[in-house]
Amino acid sequence: MLSWLFPSTCELCGETAEETICPACLASLPRIPAPICLHCGAPTAGQQTDPDRCEECADQARPFTLARQALRQTPEAMQLIYALKYHHALHLARPLARLLHELWERTPHLRAHTDWVLVPVPVTLKKLYSRGFNQAGELARHLAEFRQLRVLELLERRDTGVLSQTRLTARARRLNAMRAYHRKRAHWLARRRSYPARIVLVDDVFTTGSTARACAIQLRKLPGVKEVVALSLVRIGA
Repeated sequence: MLSWLFPSTCELCGETAEETICPACLASLPRIPAPICLHCGAPTAGQQTDPDRCEECADQARPFTLARQALRQTPEAMQLIYALKYHHALHLARPLARLLHELWERTPHLRAHTDWVLVPVPVTLKKLYSRGFNQAGELARHLAEFRQLRVLELLERRDTGVLSQTRLTARARRLNAMRAYHRKRAHWLARRRSYPARIVLVDDVFTTGSTARACAIQLRKLPGVKEVVALSLVRIGA
C-alpha cells in the first residue's frame, strides 16, 4: 500500500523505479575507459613507458595489489555521492554497491579467489556521530550481500585536525592519511584469533590513492594478511 501511495523514484531522472536509481540511469553512468593502469586503475593514453602501469605507479611502490574504480567523475556520479554522504540518502547505497558488484565481475583477480573479506575505509568517531553512518561501511554492507562475503571493521581513523583532504596537495594528502588511518586498537585486535588472507578495501572515492595506501599499509601489518585490493565507487579526476 505504501509503495502504491509513495512510489520510489529515480534519484537522477525522477521517473518511477523499483530502486532509487533506475536501470537506465545506472547503465548510463560513465565507467572508467580502457586502457587503464593495471595497478591503480587510472585511465592511460597507452603511451606510458610501462604498458601495464601509469607513470606514477611505475615510479613508486604501492602497498595494495591493485585498485579499481567503478565510475568516472561526472556531475551525475558526484550528485549521487554527495546525496549519500551529506544528505543522508542511505537508499542510494544499495544501487551504488551494485556498481561495485559489477566491477568485481569485470576484475579477474577478484573473481579468481573466494576468500575475500570486505573492510570499509573508516571515518572519525566525531564524523560518525554527527553523520550517523559511514558511507563506505554502507557500500561494503550491501556489496557483502551481493557477493556473500563478510565485512570486518579492522581500521580506525583518528582526528588529525584536517576536516577534509579534498583541498590538500598530493604530498599533504599522503602525510595526513598516514597520520589518520591505523589498525584498530590493540585490545580490540587481540580478541581476534585470525585475520583474512585477502582483503578488499571499500571506499566511495579514489583521488590520489593516499587513503588506500595508508590503509593498505596498516592492514598488511596484521598477521596472516597477504594482499589488499582497493575498490572504490568514483575515481576523482578521471
